Amino acid sequence: MSRYERILVGLDVLETPSYDAFEEACAMALEHRASLILAFVFDEHRYANLKRIDPRAVRYLKEKADYHLEAYKEKAMRRGVTNVQTVVDAGVPEKRLARHLCLTHNVDLILVGETGGPSFERIIRGRRSRTVASKASCEVRVVRNSRLASLNAYPRVE
Repeated sequence: MSRYERILVGLDVLETPSYDAFEEACAMALEHRASLILAFVFDEHRYANLKRIDPRAVRYLKEKADYHLEAYKEKAMRRGVTNVQTVVDAGVPEKRLARHLCLTHNVDLILVGETGGPSFERIIRGRRSRTVASKASCEVRVVRNSRLASLNAYPRVE
């Protein structure tokens, strides 16, 4: 069995919660006594029109992403993961996860989730997951969602 020391999990905290990927990442971090890095990559191309219309809205989305990542961090720590950090990055998510964040944080494993939703979205996001796997210099696992993501899937801050 391989031993992981640093696990990076890519989370989509704004649109479709990656709750199953988070669950898997926590379980693996506990099993391997690994550090856990919770990452969200803000896809600026996706929100380019919004940024032109209202730059404050983009700032709000980034703050919302920080809030949700902190909620995930607190939940991971309550489960017993002792070394958890959060990262909000910007760029093309699959490239930033596979190249920049993987190398910057010297990770052994990247976990990304497949999402529910319309079949077209699943095809596109499935391609994104494969892109991360093909470009990363470490092992990548794609975690299938066991249920459709909903707003209730976000961990709550207590």
